[in-house]
Amino acid sequence: MGSLFKLAFRNVFRFKRRTFITFTAVSVGLALLIIMICLMNGVDKQSIDNIVNSETSHIKIFKRGYFEKKDELPMDLRIDDADDVRSWLSDRPEIRRMEKRILFGASIIKGMDELPCLGVAMEPEQDPFIFNIKASLLEGDWLKPDDTGILIGKDLADDVGLKVGDLVTVRLISSSDRENFSWNALDVEVKGLFDTGNPNTDGQVLILPLARAQQALSMGSGATELVIRLNVADPTDPSIEATRKEVQAILKRRGADLEVYSWKELAGEFLIISKMKTRNSSMIIMIMLIIAAMGIANTMLMAVLERTREIGMLAALGMKKSQILVLFLIEGGIIGVIGSLVGCLLGGLGGWYLQVHGWKLGSEAFGDITASFYPLKNVFYADLSLDVLVMTFVLGTVIAVVTSFYPALKAARLNPVDALRHI
Repeated sequence: MGSLFKLAFRNVFRFKRRTFITFTAVSVGLALLIIMICLMNGVDKQSIDNIVNSETSHIKIFKRGYFEKKDELPMDLRIDDADDVRSWLSDRPEIRRMEKRILFGASIIKGMDELPCLGVAMEPEQDPFIFNIKASLLEGDWLKPDDTGILIGKDLADDVGLKVGDLVTVRLISSSDRENFSWNALDVEVKGLFDTGNPNTDGQVLILPLARAQQALSMGSGATELVIRLNVADPTDPSIEATRKEVQAILKRRGADLEVYSWKELAGEFLIISKMKTRNSSMIIMIMLIIAAMGIANTMLMAVLERTREIGMLAALGMKKSQILVLFLIEGGIIGVIGSLVGCLLGGLGGWYLQVHGWKLGSEAFGDITASFYPLKNVFYADLSLDVLVMTFVLGTVIAVVTSFYPALKAARLNPVDALRHI
């Protein structure tokens, strides 16, 4: 077997130009595959982080029936005993922080212009431990519990033409089953601008203190949701779902008419798009692998045709058909191993670069189109992992060996006499 390896290694590098072309095709194909997988994984991870850190957190509690009507922002389906709920859950070690919030329809009025947006009323002392809004402030100051100002996303501010310190009128709109809607107007000062990297938040949301919103919306001490942040770093951690079920069980035992949802249920539309993207991407990956496999098979078949007399000589000298078969399989394996190693090196470097520096979108228009599918803007970051490199290396090597089987079988079946006569 050792002699077969030596002979196979010598044969691979005997035809330098052809071998170089094959190595290049395999390496570039696998490198592009790694970069594409890392970028897709990074986009998903970045999107999920943006959703959890600026929209949903890990878990939300609603009044029963609110989730089905959440797009209507019904103010009558509110949690009036949110403080009691917090006390019931305060001893749970997996819970980091909880916050009462109100989501309501709103619009910003500046002069003759009025722009609809989403109003978010939050607890200024709790929110920084749950969302990344405070950490994303570009200008201005964070709100205080008794503040009369607002925070707005940078993109929304640009649309309206606002800056820190400007005075603006905010229309607060409430709706319920009893009446279509009612509204109240507040004259407020823009206290700060934030840029979370999530276009849904930066382009649609204005924020004000909970106490001010409760008074303006006649909500008393109520809230439309109770948001929970857990002590987990990864939003895909299965413990989130386990905690959701435990919280639901606690509320049920207390007789509370409330429902508990995880971020996956709240971000259902994004996850559907992500699954569709994964399905389409799998087809692209399959096409790339088929192209690489055809390149290897073509190279090995050319080697058989060019070395017909050599194969006949080996057979005449006593080499068995099985040994000839193994010889060509080893040659294919060597091409696969070296090509895959170089491909993993190039792909790893490309993935690392995109993970550190990101891929900046070419134009604002392209960014707007992308933002309609993903909660991302400006820059996409890759997510490089050892699993991707190992999987690609193994896949490249296996494909090289498998696609070498037919040429190797063809070589093994050559008649020695006919092979020696071949010109």
